[in-house]
Amino acid sequence: MPDGALNLLIRVVGIASALDGGKGRSAEAVEAVRDCGAGALHVAAGRGRMAVCRYLVEELHVDVGAVDESGPLFNSALYPLEGKLKRPLDFRDWSMRASVPSVSDTPLDYAVRSGLVETVRFLLDHGADPNKAGEHGCTALHVAAGAGPPPPASDAGLCEMIETLLSKGADVDLFSYCGTPLHAAIIGKQDAAVKILLDNHADCNKAMSIHYTPLIAALHVRSLKCVKLLIKAGADVKGVGQLTPLIVAANEGLTDFYKCLLDAGADPDVRDDGGHLPIEIAGHNNRRKDVEILFPVTSRIPYVHDWSVDGILAYVKSVPKEEDDPLYKMGPAYLKSEGSKAYKRNDYVSAVNFYSMGITDRVLAIKLDPSDVTLHSNKSLCWINLGDGEKALLDAEFCRMMRPDWPKACYRQGAAHMLLKDYEKACDAFLDGLKLDPTNVEIETALRYPLTLC
Repeated sequence: MPDGALNLLIRVVGIASALDGGKGRSAEAVEAVRDCGAGALHVAAGRGRMAVCRYLVEELHVDVGAVDESGPLFNSALYPLEGKLKRPLDFRDWSMRASVPSVSDTPLDYAVRSGLVETVRFLLDHGADPNKAGEHGCTALHVAAGAGPPPPASDAGLCEMIETLLSKGADVDLFSYCGTPLHAAIIGKQDAAVKILLDNHADCNKAMSIHYTPLIAALHVRSLKCVKLLIKAGADVKGVGQLTPLIVAANEGLTDFYKCLLDAGADPDVRDDGGHLPIEIAGHNNRRKDVEILFPVTSRIPYVHDWSVDGILAYVKSVPKEEDDPLYKMGPAYLKSEGSKAYKRNDYVSAVNFYSMGITDRVLAIKLDPSDVTLHSNKSLCWINLGDGEKALLDAEFCRMMRPDWPKACYRQGAAHMLLKDYEKACDAFLDGLKLDPTNVEIETALRYPLTLC
């Protein structure tokens, strides 16, 4: 045993005896001591101190499922990430988020984040629950799949970690706020994790919201390898509704992705919610190569008189651009205000249009804080009033994705599920909202009816 580990063990034994005071309750005494919310087993597991872990678990019978009592970034000594974080974490920082401790983390989560397979196996062998969810429903498998192996660990170590968790009963399709472990692996760009999850029968078509399948996630992170792995596993390339993989590829300019999508049966004749075909989107973005790829497989468009690559490019250039509309130059604050006015006079269609213009990517990237999701929340409410549960849910899901700690996002999500008559999911969303804000009368009232149906 290294001297450092031995010294730490001696210190733990001494502390346990001193705290207990001869009362025979060493475990309770040790568990009561917290380092900024982390217990002794959390710290030992996160550092891979196996001798200490064995003593705490086998001799003192410390609870292997004990949760950390602090919020994110509680222990900079164990996880020194403060210098890397220039802004609050959000969904798009998944790989970093998965490597940062959060409220409700167990010793197993600590060991997983540190890439310590031996410690993980020990904790699982001694009763740690691989499906115990921490903050926002994330399990150890979500963390392992999304964060990847910490340096200097390898992909082989990551695969061994995931295989160990799966062999001990980890649910490969368990949902969290970021989707399934497969979503987490894709968003974290962990190709090795994606492959092993698919090899263990992860559902390659399980959507995080109505449309956000693993394939759509892979396109958003621009991972051709993940796309190919998903297609090989049977991912649906046709997509759901009007957010198809080809539409995403055309919007993102993923020239190298078209062939595998088309070869797998993607339909180039499905329009987006603005009525545009993938080839029109490619042309609008002045991507000639993309138009050339899509041209032979796209059905002739009646209103494009010169049916050729040059003709399509000329046509889309002749169509007035949305960003040339004077309203787009008014800024998101003005558009939000106009949307609110339209909502108050029950003109929900106009309200949706104003809110949509306010959150257009071109405006968002320049003038709107990405953490401000009130426009999406307002849009969701408009869709509810228009009776379109699917679109209401899309905006509500986006709110929860970007701000998982916002009670109103839970309320919007629950209301959308109610409209879709999915009462069980409505209950879950409303309950999540009440956990965040136990005094919220609006959410409590909304929960009563679906509770009688679940």
